[in-house]
Amino acid sequence: MAHYVTGAALTEATWQRSADPQAQTEARRHITANPAAYPTLNSSGHLDTARWSDDDLFESGLDLILAGTPRQDGE
Repeated sequence: MAHYVTGAALTEATWQRSADPQAQTEARRHITANPAAYPTLNSSGHLDTARWSDDDLFESGLDLILAGTPRQDGE
């Protein structure tokens, strides 16, 4: 869980907040042109900003992590 939250914070700080739009476009183009090198990014839909807002993407990932985390007895 900590790695997910840390990764999301780093991504937001470096990618969404400080990268110029042209650099983001070029990065998306590179990633989608090389699906074998970036299979998770290509198949996840993470690059589809029309489909996922930053908040929706974070919450969806968090829901998946929590759904796969076993509950302790008594909770």
